[in-house]
Amino acid sequence: SVSAFLLNRSSDLAMLWRDNIIKINPMANVVPIKCKKEIRLPFSPLELELIRRACDNPRDLALVQFLIASGCRVGEVVKLNRDSIDFAARECKVLGKGNKERIVYIDPIAKLLIQQYLDTRTDIDKALFVGNRGRLTEQGVRWILKDLELKSGVENVHPHRFRRTLATMLIDRGMGIQEVAHILGHENINTTLKYVHIDDANVKAAYNKYTS
Repeated sequence: SVSAFLLNRSSDLAMLWRDNIIKINPMANVVPIKCKKEIRLPFSPLELELIRRACDNPRDLALVQFLIASGCRVGEVVKLNRDSIDFAARECKVLGKGNKERIVYIDPIAKLLIQQYLDTRTDIDKALFVGNRGRLTEQGVRWILKDLELKSGVENVHPHRFRRTLATMLIDRGMGIQEVAHILGHENINTTLKYVHIDDANVKAAYNKYTS
């Protein structure tokens, strides 16, 4: 359509009008196309349990629980080595965007499942998570999660949704947005806010708490 064509060339046309090359701004009466905002929901507790139960080997179960507990990006997960985790402190040093290191944390369940997985390993690969050909790749992790999606019946099982789930859970339980941003490796808090799903029931409960 004419409107679609004009929108695609809007920046060029606006520049021509500003430079007085054309006398009439053709974009003046073009209405911007409104896109429906997609609500990106975190996993529910039931969905997380279904995903766990769909795991049929120690590696996949450890990987899923690590994603749930740490909120790491998939690119950070595949770079981890066995010695990246301090099991005593339940801390993990990850290399994030811009080669910036940060500390993330794991819960007792993730600690147990990772240790159990490592106990099954007979290889000498230093990588924390491995496949048949050595260190897992980002694509390998996505294949594992896609397989778990089919087995569990849970839709949209992908790495970023685990990050969104952790962020929402931490905020729901009272952690400050700055601390959540640090865990996720966000320099801008506004980025973190986009990850968090605000549940209406939680808003009402908070309102009642602070107004009663």
